[in-house]
Amino acid sequence: VSALGISKTPIREALAALKLQGLVNIIPQRGAFVFTLTKKDVIQLCRFRLILETAALDQALDEQPLALLHELAEIISKMSLALECNEFEQYLELDADFHDAFFDHCSNNYLRAGYQKVSDIVRTMRSHLSTRPERTVKSFEEHRAIVTFLREGNIKKANSVLKKQITRGERSYSDLTGIEQS
Repeated sequence: VSALGISKTPIREALAALKLQGLVNIIPQRGAFVFTLTKKDVIQLCRFRLILETAALDQALDEQPLALLHELAEIISKMSLALECNEFEQYLELDADFHDAFFDHCSNNYLRAGYQKVSDIVRTMRSHLSTRPERTVKSFEEHRAIVTFLREGNIKKANSVLKKQITRGERSYSDLTGIEQS
C-alpha cells in the first residue's frame, strides 16, 4: 500500500464494494480472495439469470417492443463491427448491453435489481467463456438469431436460443474453472 502511495481506506472501500458485488471473499485476519464458483453455484446462477432475463424480455416485449427491437438491432450492428475489427473487449461490453436492454425496457425495478445483484459475476463468466474466437462467433450468431426470431414474433424460438446461450455456463463449467467435470 505504501509503495503505491495510497492509504488503506480506499483499498478497504474498494474491497467492500467488490464483496457486495460477489467478486471477492474477505476472510478476517487472512485477506481478500477472488471469488470462486462451484458447479452448483454456476448452475444456480445460470437458472436465476434465465428466469430474470426471460421475464424481463417478455415484459419488455409487452411494454416497449419497438424500442427494444430498435436497440437490439443497433447493438447487433455494433457487435458485428467489433467482431470484424477484433475488438474483443468492445464485443463483450456490447454482449452485456444486449442482455441489459431487456431490463432497460421492461419497466420492472425488481427485475432490474435482481439482475444487478449478479450482473458483475455474469460479466466475469461471460469474459471467461468468450476467450475463444469460435465462442464469440457462436455468441454473435445466437444474438442475431434472437433478434430475428423476435422480429418474426416467434418468442418461443427466441427464448429457446436465449436459454441455450445462458445455460452454456452450466455445460462449460470445466472451462470456467479449469477443473475437469466428473
